[in-house]
Amino acid sequence: MFQSEFTLDKQYFQECFDESVALSQHHKPKYGLIGFLLILGALSHYLINQAYLGNFLFVLAAIEGISFYYRRPWWVARQMVSRASGSKVSLEIDEEGIKAQNPYRAFELRWLEINQVIETNKGLLIEHAKYRQYISRQALSQEAYDFILQQTKK
Repeated sequence: MFQSEFTLDKQYFQECFDESVALSQHHKPKYGLIGFLLILGALSHYLINQAYLGNFLFVLAAIEGISFYYRRPWWVARQMVSRASGSKVSLEIDEEGIKAQNPYRAFELRWLEINQVIETNKGLLIEHAKYRQYISRQALSQEAYDFILQQTKK
């Protein structure tokens, strides 16, 4: 019914991350964990005179903070080195569901198996069983976009 094609490039991966991270559980740093590690580090360092353990816990807290700060470039870099990077994805939307295929992976989302479709600023986030799949609005015509929303409201 509707067919489209897009490339898995850096811009697409960045958009995918930006649009989906705000709706995930990982959109805030783990302040509790960082604080806990800092307190344990201070206790180890100053109360029980275990400087190595204290320094290790301080470094773990710093790594946790740094990993949150650089999570976007790290995720995009991992996607860019994957074998699917740069490949063309052909997208087909019909009465049965959404099918996507590239040279390395193919998947099919049936309408009955889709739990929820979340509209974001730049596309659609489709919740299916255990994972989410993002489709950019640039990869869809307005008719296909409306068709997806119509099918998932049934």
